[in-house]
Amino acid sequence: MKILVASEFPEAFLQKLRSQGLTVTYSPTKNPEELIPIIALYEVLIVRTFPTVRKELIDHAKSLKLLCRAGIGMDHIDVAYLEQKGIAVFNTKGANADSVGEQSVGMLLSLLHHISRGNQHVKAFQWKREANRGSELQSLTVGIIGYGHTGSAVAKRLAGFGCRILAYDKYKRDYGNEYVEEVSLAFLQLHSQILSFHVPLTDETMNWGNSTFFNQFTHPIYLLNLARGKVVHLPSLLQALESGKVLGAGLDVLPNERFDTLGEGERFLYERLFSKENVVLTPHVGGWSFESRENIQDAILMRILDFQKA
Repeated sequence: MKILVASEFPEAFLQKLRSQGLTVTYSPTKNPEELIPIIALYEVLIVRTFPTVRKELIDHAKSLKLLCRAGIGMDHIDVAYLEQKGIAVFNTKGANADSVGEQSVGMLLSLLHHISRGNQHVKAFQWKREANRGSELQSLTVGIIGYGHTGSAVAKRLAGFGCRILAYDKYKRDYGNEYVEEVSLAFLQLHSQILSFHVPLTDETMNWGNSTFFNQFTHPIYLLNLARGKVVHLPSLLQALESGKVLGAGLDVLPNERFDTLGEGERFLYERLFSKENVVLTPHVGGWSFESRENIQDAILMRILDFQKA
């Protein structure tokens, strides 16, 4: 079975594939046009966030039988067209959920106890105790939107803090348990003081976190987004931060994560966001632990071997 690895992976992963007798070509790129001349030679395509896999590339993939996405989000892949062509699609659901769960809690604690801001103050020789007085998580209610692998991993880790945890998922039922309450979106917005997004980017979730949405919360909220940047409408978030409707934000994702492509308007919004002391930012590393990398790579290898046997 011939495999094209079109994104960056460590050499150890490529060796794992080859040790199973698989023929592997390593050609990482962010430009799908570079794959068009060669894609017809391969039965399996492995990608991460780049390159995009759209109709033009798929039409040239005459031998392709399986696409493996190292990660969860599929917004850069035309899944429907692949399936229409009889090409199986696999992503590594759950492989990085533990990492996202830990990162979510870490960002939330940083916001509540002003860890990032306090760190900046001390390094600037400013000893500001009262300005960095924190709030305890156990006294707050957390609302989780999206209760899949990552949403449930976040809830599991939050449970030990003694806070109330609410969860809303339009596409799931009967998932409430000893540490999370299954609720409607309206109930979540009525009671939550913390909101954590764990949903895929779709037409339905695009810009979900906008001004209308934020204003439907009874309480001012802390916001976490470790899902996709475009789930939150950035101008609306800035407005909510400046009005106090959002007390602080922990963002692992942004609408455009390729800073070299930012337009003037985008850069202006980012500069406003980056200037705020009540915003904690990380470069899309929520699911990027050493352990999750191994989990993802092992899941892909097992899927390819299973597919080969079928």
